[in-house]
Amino acid sequence: MRSLAHRSRELERMDDPHVDPALLERTYRQFASVNALVSRWRALYRRRIRPALPTDRPATVLDVGSGGGDVARNLADWMRRDGIDAQVTGVDPDERAHAFATARPADGVRFERASSADLVAQDRRFDVAVSNHVLHHLDDRALAEVLADSEALTDRLAIHADLERARVPLVAFGIATWPLRRGSLLHDDGTASIRRSHRADELRALAPEPWRVERLLPYRLLLVLDRGDRG
Repeated sequence: MRSLAHRSRELERMDDPHVDPALLERTYRQFASVNALVSRWRALYRRRIRPALPTDRPATVLDVGSGGGDVARNLADWMRRDGIDAQVTGVDPDERAHAFATARPADGVRFERASSADLVAQDRRFDVAVSNHVLHHLDDRALAEVLADSEALTDRLAIHADLERARVPLVAFGIATWPLRRGSLLHDDGTASIRRSHRADELRALAPEPWRVERLLPYRLLLVLDRGDRG
């Protein structure tokens, strides 16, 4: 088995512009189910995001690298159930992800084919910004740029959530998704994602003040910017 001492630089198959569209669409659907099981956005919403939202005006939430759109949809649904007036914006520069996301109903969500840098150039602002499984796709320079963009875009809270590189989740995910390896990219790209992800000390070395690295079980890392403004 390959060493996990250093981040892998292998490419994920879904990043290949020539990948089979049917495989890619099936993978987007399956990642939504995986996120619901392991990404813990419901807990993050209750403990971190909901308390940071304004109560005297409509709230604005940004999902950076929104992919198939499941996290953005879930956030909008939870806020709607809680009676919170909010608009969620999901941005992704990949035209295939944008097409998948916009092909499905999304009450309270607007999807845009754009990057975080595009929004900074437009002088956009949001109360809260999040991302899910984006950091492991980035080299050090691109990660620094996304964090700088987040600081420019966010008034209250930013949470970038990602996988933590470790043997236990790699083996567990590999076994759980092995039966699906023929019909989707979930197994290959999921295990590649874990090998490409950071460890906590690596993220701490890359994250400037005032960003903080936090752990979220099981085997997840958060890069958090909390401005502490609840006015």
